[in-house]
Amino acid sequence: MIAGLVSALMVFGSSMAVAQEPEGDVAAFRRLRAEGLAAARADDLVTASARLAEADERISNHPGLMILRARVAMAMGDPLEALIHYGRYGGAGLVFDVDAEEAITELRTQPDHAAAAQIIADLITDNRAPVGAGALEPLFQLDGTVLAESVVRDIRHGRWLVSQIAGRTIVAVADDGTVSPWLQPHPAVSGVVGLALDEVRGILWATTAPLPPAVHGRSGPAPATALLQIDLDTGRVVRAWPAPADGRDHGLGDLVLLPDGSVVVADGQSGDLYRLAAPDQALSPFVTGVFGSPQGLAVVRNTLFVADYSSGLWRMPLDGGAPVPVALPPDDTLVGIDGLATDGTRLFAIQNGVNPQRVVRLVLYPNHEWVALFTVLAANLPEMEEPTTAIVVDGQLVFVSRSQWNGFDADGAPRQPDLPPAQISRLPLTPEP
Repeated sequence: MIAGLVSALMVFGSSMAVAQEPEGDVAAFRRLRAEGLAAARADDLVTASARLAEADERISNHPGLMILRARVAMAMGDPLEALIHYGRYGGAGLVFDVDAEEAITELRTQPDHAAAAQIIADLITDNRAPVGAGALEPLFQLDGTVLAESVVRDIRHGRWLVSQIAGRTIVAVADDGTVSPWLQPHPAVSGVVGLALDEVRGILWATTAPLPPAVHGRSGPAPATALLQIDLDTGRVVRAWPAPADGRDHGLGDLVLLPDGSVVVADGQSGDLYRLAAPDQALSPFVTGVFGSPQGLAVVRNTLFVADYSSGLWRMPLDGGAPVPVALPPDDTLVGIDGLATDGTRLFAIQNGVNPQRVVRLVLYPNHEWVALFTVLAANLPEMEEPTTAIVVDGQLVFVSRSQWNGFDADGAPRQPDLPPAQISRLPLTPEP
């Protein structure tokens, strides 16, 4: 039984971040969760339960942890505690295979708990209902084995620019859907991940990383992950800034242009953020030892928001300082955010690390410390398969709704010769009621 308790825990990140003193929430969560798992494997359920409860206090409503706490509670003979955690999971709008969850099956056979277990099962069923079906609209698609990751709108040239990881390039897409090559060949380019447009200086900032779909079948060593400065008129790579050679794994991904023209880049492997103050300067550390796997970035007035895939949404002053978590309504979770966008006031998150994958709107209190309103805009739709990143254009959220990520195995090989086309979709953004 104990082995089954630990087998389905959600992956919490791909590498350990360097902990600060005092121990930060992400590092503490990882330590406590690991101690809880070790205790469960040793059949010490009392210690396992205590450590997992402490982890829950560090990062609340982590999907994998809620399920694990429910299973441990059932193993300890505490069905009421198990129901609480299954209820929390369902209350967060998430789903799991009810019929395959042995603890739920057992609870539904117990006269004292059958009614509550059935309510939770019904809630999980309700969470599978489509959201946004009448609003989401396909914008254009990319055929072939491309793995689309990011999209920006180049207003000056009247086109979209889309990064491709498997295609190892950036393509231009006209408003009629015509796709044209754009990025010029360069030895620093591998899979192209994040994009950020500096229209004033005519620069497209991009990140490149040797992710498995980008290097599968490629001869010779792959280029190291790097930040690229690309001329917006020509598609020529002007300069590349590699990640620091410090012996750790690095993977530069999402990035954001700050109001002063500097660029902040997220390293999903090391957990750090880097900043490039100007094109003639060096890429320097900006935040270290805090995040597990930072992904989407967005600026609202004087605040930088960071989506940490492993722990949720964080905020910090634009000029630096200690990041702090953004508080959420008690039933919600923002673990598993990939893309983050803003219309200047609200935040829009692409949450692909939960089930169902979804697009959510976050209305913040003026002090940015709390999310006042959490609304799911799209979920459980056939157009959404591994959605990634987003931008706001003319009152619409434009995002990669079908990236093709699920079309590749762990080694980066396509799972089938003809993958469904990558798709970019748009979702109208209406004012708050």
